[in-house]
Amino acid sequence: MHKTQMMANTTPSRTSAHCSSRVTGLLQIIERSAGAGLDDKNLDSVSQATSKILRILGQQEKTLSESIVRKSKVSQALVTLLMTTQDVSLHLNTIHILEHIASSSNSKCTRLVRQGAPHALLRSIAATSRVRPLLEELCIRQHLLLLKLAVKGTTGEKKLALKARLCGVVTVTLDLAKQCINNIDLSTPLLQVLKIYASNSSNSVSLVKNGVLNLMERYFSLYGKQNIAVFRHALDLYTQVLSFRSNASKAASSGATRKMLDLYVYWTDMDKLQKFIQVRKSILNSVKHLVGNESGRKALIKSDGIAILYATAKQSDEMKQEIQRNCTSNQMDFKVRCTNSTGPQELFKKTGSEQQAANPNGKAIDNLALTCSQIIRKSMPKLCLPIPSLHG
Repeated sequence: MHKTQMMANTTPSRTSAHCSSRVTGLLQIIERSAGAGLDDKNLDSVSQATSKILRILGQQEKTLSESIVRKSKVSQALVTLLMTTQDVSLHLNTIHILEHIASSSNSKCTRLVRQGAPHALLRSIAATSRVRPLLEELCIRQHLLLLKLAVKGTTGEKKLALKARLCGVVTVTLDLAKQCINNIDLSTPLLQVLKIYASNSSNSVSLVKNGVLNLMERYFSLYGKQNIAVFRHALDLYTQVLSFRSNASKAASSGATRKMLDLYVYWTDMDKLQKFIQVRKSILNSVKHLVGNESGRKALIKSDGIAILYATAKQSDEMKQEIQRNCTSNQMDFKVRCTNSTGPQELFKKTGSEQQAANPNGKAIDNLALTCSQIIRKSMPKLCLPIPSLHG
């Protein structure tokens, strides 16, 4: 009986030690391959080692997973593999392991950034784009890992956008978005990465030259309420690109103001239950960028945009009150009120807690009304509203 208990007590520790030594051996294979380089002889062994490590990580054994994640030499070797390997299965295995490391903690993600993971990923994206037929799964994993490194790492969106331009992958990702417009799974990470690229002014100008605005309009027509996530990513990218004055001027000259007004009217008419206020707010932000230049303001007035904004605002009782309150003063009074306020919630502060409780979307509607007021004021700074031609 005593011997049986002793064997039962020692078996788990022996198993744990065996697994630990096995993991150590697998990691050493990866480290050696990164140092010596890949050839036909060690390609199979490295591929098998990465597959086994992935299975171990999938088992969610905390001790073993930590032993893999915490080793700096292993992550550096994986980054090197990412730049050197041309084998698709090994490439995928490497990216999956790096995703596990990046997801473990912010410090591990930052370590990957310092070891050059973003640069390696950008180079691998450029190489993958030249392969035909398109390797969709690999493209998705590459862009998802790139997003994770940009958000959780210390690289920052602007630094990543600069690296993307230097590696020449800005148009590569845009071309992928054009090819995969009907693929929801692939479109989502591509649009998010393009938005990061567009935070750089040079990248943004390059994207416009290569047709990103027309592409986003295709996304608007293809996706909508049924695929709201993809639609919002496309809308965020569109707004980001228009935040640069030169791009907004080009878009306004090509008729973007009328298109965005029609899109705003469509979503306003459809949103009777006020569920998509943030979508409407993003559309208005795009219009706000468009009217930041003279051609955009002329296009808004020519498209009867003032009447459209005022009419849609009157459909909601809350917005009707706020927009009337902010458009009946002249431009100077409006600027003073906006400057003296700490934010839209102060500018449109409700009187009474009962009114706030009755309208849970009150702040969002206030922001919507404020943006409408700012657009109207930019386009018609000397007129007080409502004016007779807008009464209905």
